[in-house]
Amino acid sequence: MKKINTIFLLLLFCEISFSQITFNVIKKDVKCNHKEYGDVEVVVTSTNTPYKFLWSTSDTTSSIHDINEGVYSVVITDGSGNDTTVVIEVKLIVCEMAPEIVFTPNADGINDFWYIQNSEYFPQACFLVYNRLGQKVFEKKGQYELWDGKDLFGVSLPVASYYYVIYHDQSDEGTIIKGCVSIIK
Repeated sequence: MKKINTIFLLLLFCEISFSQITFNVIKKDVKCNHKEYGDVEVVVTSTNTPYKFLWSTSDTTSSIHDINEGVYSVVITDGSGNDTTVVIEVKLIVCEMAPEIVFTPNADGINDFWYIQNSEYFPQACFLVYNRLGQKVFEKKGQYELWDGKDLFGVSLPVASYYYVIYHDQSDEGTIIKGCVSIIK
């Protein structure tokens, strides 16, 4: 009887070893306000082919593309009928505005405006710029339009450093970006 138990355990161990499916996951998260959608690919490294895939999206390939953020699963079945379930979370990468730190509004056609990268994704933003005395020299609420270095009255500002405060949403003053932008000519 003892010999039979040993053989049974040995066979059980071998079965587990063959049923393991090894894989790698390649994932691309959703970019800044859905500028680019996500992708997930499962690369099986085991040798018990062929493999079948069944995603929670009903796709039956090794990868899914152009997906939103969320939790996705795929059941991988090997050539012997053994399966493994993989759960993958695709996240939304939060984008931030990235104001340039310097611009040269001298009408030479090069760097004449203050650019704020990703500002188009914040249509409810509020942009404020102050001089060193704390006087407001620029204000824009809503969709950002390029600032040409002129004050609120349309007069070109002198070469200097100015201080900005940007609210992602003008109704939520908790999400702000502060910094300095320099005008040089």
